[in-house]
Amino acid sequence: MKFETALVTGGTTGIGEALVRQLVAEGCRVVFCARNQDKIDALSNELGENAIGIQADVSDVARAEALVHEAEELLGGIDLLIANAGRGRNVVGPKMKVEHITGVLQLNVMGGCATIAAGIEGMMKRQKGHLVGISSIAANRGLPTSASYCASKACFSTFMESLRVDLRQTPLHVTDIRPGFIDTPLTKKNRFKMPFLMTSDRAARLILSAIRKKKGVYSFPWQMAFVGWFLRWVPSWLFESVAGRNTRA
Repeated sequence: MKFETALVTGGTTGIGEALVRQLVAEGCRVVFCARNQDKIDALSNELGENAIGIQADVSDVARAEALVHEAEELLGGIDLLIANAGRGRNVVGPKMKVEHITGVLQLNVMGGCATIAAGIEGMMKRQKGHLVGISSIAANRGLPTSASYCASKACFSTFMESLRVDLRQTPLHVTDIRPGFIDTPLTKKNRFKMPFLMTSDRAARLILSAIRKKKGVYSFPWQMAFVGWFLRWVPSWLFESVAGRNTRA
């Protein structure tokens, strides 16, 4: 199954860039957004006329909504919408301040949800479309030093689940993607060993395969997916005892 048109947010780095490259290589016309105009221009010039870059900060929900409508006009409708833009910040609890939380939640939750919501009306009118949110295996449990990130991904995954229920009897499809550790500028900031680290290109291939199979939820790689599933069932007293051993301020 090939998509003719797509919108990808956060499209100049990491998973987003890899998705844009692979979709364009398949002949898809792609609108992608990012905040850095130089990176947008560089990728657009490299990939050619099927890659249309737009400067946008989707943490501004009004801008996210406008971006979707602009993409619809440029493409004549969106077949595939991927809300990928996101960020994280590692802060140990005793040192946490309000500013460590707001930016992460604003982009990962409000920006992601606004982007997805803005695409529904146009897809319903066309009676086709696929809505995809890039969440994380971190949505499964509150991990050490990652309160705002884990909370944001849990919220986004729950949002996608509700939409999947609401849109079940429509022609639209909804997929919640939950990656493990992917080699991106975001994860390069981590100061710990990341098990089963995967390249962005490999991740993008797996994501597009899951989308084409119309999976409701897709967690990968399978080793980390199993860890995420297992952690959900570990009793709180045990999880907190073990996870909290190395999180002193």
